[in-house]
Amino acid sequence: MTQSEASRFAALYERYYPHVYAYCRRRSYQDAVDDLVADVFLTVWRKIDSAPDDEDAIRWLYRIAYLVLINHWRRSGRQKKLTEKLRSIGAAPIPLIPDQFVVREEVRDVLEAARRLRREDQELLRLSIWEGLSMADMASVLGIKENAAKQRLHRARKRLVREHEQASKSVAVSPAALKGGKA
Repeated sequence: MTQSEASRFAALYERYYPHVYAYCRRRSYQDAVDDLVADVFLTVWRKIDSAPDDEDAIRWLYRIAYLVLINHWRRSGRQKKLTEKLRSIGAAPIPLIPDQFVVREEVRDVLEAARRLRREDQELLRLSIWEGLSMADMASVLGIKENAAKQRLHRARKRLVREHEQASKSVAVSPAALKGGKA
């Protein structure tokens, strides 16, 4: 690596580390974030000669982070299947990390509905809402055309609403509650 490539890497790292960290944090458990961010910047180090200029850099970094996360999710899925298989044969289960505590019930319900969506839908919603990316930027991060991103985001939002409505309908209400608390 040349001195100019090392300087370029250092500039990208200093400027965008908080963005990449937040991106990974919102998509994984806290204990995995540091490793994920390290993997992202290791990839950046290896591909520094293809790093775009300032305005395109964040999309390029999000794309790398997205691909790192996809691999992480695959590994997690395989680990979950192995855990289930071990449980089925009576082996000691691996303790699971508890879900993040969410104070507001409405937010928790929406997040729970979002967790039941496909990973692709979840990612589109996160890129749109949490990262605040434009449609063109989302398409670039995901490696798809802008029209496809727009259609997929629209469908993901519809699925989220449907999922949330179904969950709301399934909440059991006691007969006493329907009578104003009188038995």
